[in-house]
Amino acid sequence: MSEDHSTPDPAEGSEQGEPRFSFTDKRKVNPEDGSVRPPADPAAEDVDPIDAEAAELFEQAASGADDSRVAELEKQVADLSETLKRDQAEYVNSRRRIEASAEAGKEAAIGRVISSLIGVLDDIDLGRQHGDIVEGTPFHAISQKLESALGAHGLERFGAVGDEFDPTIHEALMHEDSDEVEVNTVKMVMQAGYRMNGRVLRPARVATYGPQ
Repeated sequence: MSEDHSTPDPAEGSEQGEPRFSFTDKRKVNPEDGSVRPPADPAAEDVDPIDAEAAELFEQAASGADDSRVAELEKQVADLSETLKRDQAEYVNSRRRIEASAEAGKEAAIGRVISSLIGVLDDIDLGRQHGDIVEGTPFHAISQKLESALGAHGLERFGAVGDEFDPTIHEALMHEDSDEVEVNTVKMVMQAGYRMNGRVLRPARVATYGPQ
């Protein structure tokens, strides 16, 4: 009986299903002579499929292959921009209306409070005329503080003897025919008028004289 010392054929191992291996030397320096190997061809390297698809899409966009889609998107952007401008303008106008309404409500509330104090101002005026409120008395200081506080909110007193009669701010309780003046003129102020920020709260109640 003899022994078989022959070397197995690699092809036979492959046929029997054993894996075959291959190695690629990627060293940049040749180990045999120490020389620098030339760089590998970049085109031969594997390319990421996602990068390849992105590059293809970029090339299509750059070459104008999708001009219709670009035009459609530009139109959508223009429409949205126009809608945004309209919404912004409507918001600004609505905000202005709300602010104006709030300011008008504030002015009306202040006007109502001041109107309720006009009777107090009439009493102060009568007290001055009768000598009950004179400088140096507590009532004089209080009346000045009240008038200053109301004046800070725009309250203004009007109506004086010699003023030309104006039916928009004067209320004539009496009239005397006279040739001394060419137009109806205030002869006596019975109650002063008051206005706030140009709005008449109460007309001045006066007696007038003038031509028939």
